[in-house]
Amino acid sequence: MSKPQINITCATDDNYVPYCGVMLTSVFENHKDCEVNVYIMIDKPLKEENQKKFALLAKLYCQHIHYCLVDKSYFENFPLKGDGIDYWSIVTYYRLYAAELLPKDVDLVLYLDCDTIVNGSLNNLFEMKWEGIGIGAVPDMCTEWDAYYDRLGYNKKLGYFNAGVVMINLDYWRKNNIGQKCLIFLADNYDKIFNNDQDVLNVVLQKNKLTLSVTYNYQIQLRMPYFYHTFSFKLKEDIKNTTNPIIIHYAAELKPWMTKYYSYPFNDVWHIYKKISPWKNMLDSLPHDRKLQAWIKRYILWPMGFYLKKPEMVEL
Repeated sequence: MSKPQINITCATDDNYVPYCGVMLTSVFENHKDCEVNVYIMIDKPLKEENQKKFALLAKLYCQHIHYCLVDKSYFENFPLKGDGIDYWSIVTYYRLYAAELLPKDVDLVLYLDCDTIVNGSLNNLFEMKWEGIGIGAVPDMCTEWDAYYDRLGYNKKLGYFNAGVVMINLDYWRKNNIGQKCLIFLADNYDKIFNNDQDVLNVVLQKNKLTLSVTYNYQIQLRMPYFYHTFSFKLKEDIKNTTNPIIIHYAAELKPWMTKYYSYPFNDVWHIYKKISPWKNMLDSLPHDRKLQAWIKRYILWPMGFYLKKPEMVEL
């Protein structure tokens, strides 16, 4: 009897390899009974040391990691925007080209940002009926913000999803030239783009998507009052019922591998997978700003028992 097959794609560069590696460790750890094929989109060959670690990871779990080389020059003029966000990389656009980059015999693939953790089985997700559906995704934390729909020019009733975790029906994309439609929209609406490829996918696939439960993309900010109190009753109930999400998305600017992140939800889950990965000896990094303050907190104040105040969360 053949094993269930899981296809994963992601994009990285040498700087983000450790975090990509921890994410992939979580995928492999929860799918030991499956055949997992991972397709990593890169714009140049990774350093030899990083390739060796990925090879070691695949060998440890008897799984498969493939590389898909992207022509970076094709994306150089694409906008990189975001409110208060300075860590966007051009690799965020590579998923728009997935149907062209991945092998033709791969019809269905789950795209995962590197700041995610898979903490359960994805089998049910892959077993859903995807015929006629271009993409499967979870509502974004900003899904109820009128300004998004006014800016992009489509009906709010259709919703706005987060593109950090998306199931891509490659067969549908190829038959309907979705990648080309994304590029055309991007070229024609450059000034409207705010959330990069996420905006593009929401507009192009607004009527050809399947809305998934938040268990498949539990953005850690979902319970912050600023976002939570804007949500529909249905979405609030979904969040309340999701106490052990299958995919955790550390979508905030402060990541679990940064020293001043410790007070955010599910941070400990990321560290569990780090400890069993080939990157287990990786040290926490400092955030981009206020590095000295972060260092003092991590190595002086925290050992003395003084911790950051936890961010306010809605009690469920």
